[in-house]
Amino acid sequence: MMKIAVCFKIIADYDRLSPKDWVWDDHYLVDTSFVRRVFNCFDESALETALKLAGQLENSCDNLELTALTMDDGLGDLFLKHLMAVGFDHGVRICCKGEKTDLRFNPSVVASLISAYIQKKCQKLVILGMQGGEGENGQTGFLVAEQLGWPCIREVTDVIKTESPDFLKVTSRIDGAALVQIVNLPMVLIIGHSKDSPYLRIPNLKQKLEAKKKQVTLLSEHDLKPNNKAGLNKVWLNTDKTLIDLHRPKKKSSCIFLEGQTGRDQARQLYHQYLKERLQ
Repeated sequence: MMKIAVCFKIIADYDRLSPKDWVWDDHYLVDTSFVRRVFNCFDESALETALKLAGQLENSCDNLELTALTMDDGLGDLFLKHLMAVGFDHGVRICCKGEKTDLRFNPSVVASLISAYIQKKCQKLVILGMQGGEGENGQTGFLVAEQLGWPCIREVTDVIKTESPDFLKVTSRIDGAALVQIVNLPMVLIIGHSKDSPYLRIPNLKQKLEAKKKQVTLLSEHDLKPNNKAGLNKVWLNTDKTLIDLHRPKKKSSCIFLEGQTGRDQARQLYHQYLKERLQ
């Protein structure tokens, strides 16, 4: 049985925020309630990549399950319904209501929740976007792989099936070149800038009506808490990080005027005063 889970995040459309809207309250939250929400761009590519892979595996796998997983409030259900309309079998939302659990800028907590779900549901392939909307530290995918003990490939641009259902052909970027590998599952794939799957497909009216009848699976932190025998106990919900301040850094610009009557004189001054020390 082939089980694929794709983790995604819903973010505010930050392009619609003006500079004066970036004001945080006493809890260090910026009010984005008036801004529409969208798929994170890298996660959108991950979701479409999984759908394309599922289409390739449809005839070669007897049992194929495609799961969309997110951590969000009730608004996330609308996006899960969208994903079930375009081909995902399950839509799962993890609710984090505890005051002590702050998911902002805390990829270790997010990775712990994802890893716990993957372990409980015996998934064979996990696909994530390389960055989220907050922090954009690019750590979540690597932490998931570490906690599961699975190999991980970053900057993935394409995933293709092979003759064996236990192997996949993965194309990724490394040092500006394309690296093609045949990998054995289980595996964590981190989607980067994918030119082949940049946008998520749109469901038609019939698909939307069918998805409306489907139920979103809601899980809490308690539902995912591992038992004493699970290795995830070591990293379960490490909530010792607290956001204490937010500020926008001030950008200072400066310039150096090169004196000289000719371009040769200015180039010589640039070399001796600026470039020579840095080139040694």
